[in-house]
Amino acid sequence: MDKRLLEFVNSLRYAGVKVSPSEVIDCLEALEAYGVGEPKLFHSLLRATLIKSEMDVPVFDLAFRLFFRGEVEKPEHLKGPGFCDGFGSSVDGSGTGKAGMGAASRQLFEAVQKSQSEVLINMANKQLAQLHIDQESVDQILHRVKVKMEWFMVENAFQREGKAGQENFQILKYLEQYLRHRIEKLVVNQQGQEGLNDLLLKENLKQKEFGALNEIQVKEMEKRVLRLANKLASRYSYRFKPAKTGRVDMRRVLQKAARMGRTPEKLLFQNKVMNKPRLVVLCDISGSVAVYSAFLLQLVYAMARSFEDIKTFLFIDEIDEVTARLETNNVQGAVYQAITEARCSRLGISNFGQVFEIFRSRVGEILNPKTTLVILGDAKNNWYPPRQEEIKLISKKVKRIIWLNPEPEHKWNQEDSIIGLYGRNCSDVLECRNLDQLERAVKKIM
Repeated sequence: MDKRLLEFVNSLRYAGVKVSPSEVIDCLEALEAYGVGEPKLFHSLLRATLIKSEMDVPVFDLAFRLFFRGEVEKPEHLKGPGFCDGFGSSVDGSGTGKAGMGAASRQLFEAVQKSQSEVLINMANKQLAQLHIDQESVDQILHRVKVKMEWFMVENAFQREGKAGQENFQILKYLEQYLRHRIEKLVVNQQGQEGLNDLLLKENLKQKEFGALNEIQVKEMEKRVLRLANKLASRYSYRFKPAKTGRVDMRRVLQKAARMGRTPEKLLFQNKVMNKPRLVVLCDISGSVAVYSAFLLQLVYAMARSFEDIKTFLFIDEIDEVTARLETNNVQGAVYQAITEARCSRLGISNFGQVFEIFRSRVGEILNPKTTLVILGDAKNNWYPPRQEEIKLISKKVKRIIWLNPEPEHKWNQEDSIIGLYGRNCSDVLECRNLDQLERAVKKIM
């Protein structure tokens, strides 16, 4: 068991979960005291001793299922010959919901309506038995299985029923969960440790690309981005400023002594003052990077109180200031309103050179040596003139330019990407595709 537990811990670490040696010792001591006979207690002991952050719980739960559970458990609501918990409908399946369905979708529709739990599980297992797993993600394999079961036609039928179909729709969700867990097991059985590590990495939302999130993960990521924003918003950088009283400024005292050749008659003092930077954000919202911009704007919304002054502009081939829109509504509503109402495109194709020229000529007066300019974009200029002299002129007006690029670094400076050309005039050019990278970028901005 000790060896298996250490393999489990190593897999968690590989997936980005921080587990210290002392926590492993605590875990071993807890298991020695309480034993491993009770599955629920075993799960609770491991989670309590190894996991510090709620953000790591999905990775832990997936790893626990794959390491310590031999067979995939049926969802509670699909156990037994019928649904004893109130789910399922008494309708006989003769309604209009089946209109236009094929044989597979009709069978699935009726099994859900008639509370035939064993039929549903057998239908799922039949598809899984025929499954050939290639180098695909779990989501792709699951989608393939659902297509064969004609799942989406049944799903739409229950959705059209409105409130009456909600319970049946939920049954489909439980069956989907069962399918997903079975597919994960099959992937690990076929691909071994490599498949396991790949699954755990993909489950870690901190390292999952924003553009690859499904609907449920997007909602969870929005919560995490807000938590990150609130955490970072409370961190301020400080600088020391000459003062009449306070701590002795030894550097200035020693410099003055060196110039005078003797000890100064008066000591020099300094005080620590909060440094609230001035921030200007310039976000590309063209199709290729819009999802990344949405998450950055959520951070900007939540962190506004950390900055002395903050201005936000969206662009494609024109620019539009959305500062006022981000100050109203809740965060999701404000970001959605800002993006949907922004008037920053004529042709719908990114033109960075033109945008920099417009930005410098229209709003260049708001830039000063205290300003940090953050640009989010992939620098794909669609073969338009780069006008790199414009960003060079902008860089001379501001304290620094930090460029966040959502493209993988190995794709930079290929085809129409000219990030290297613009990067010469930036303090930092950072890859920013997931929560981990976004957190590092914001720390640098702060």
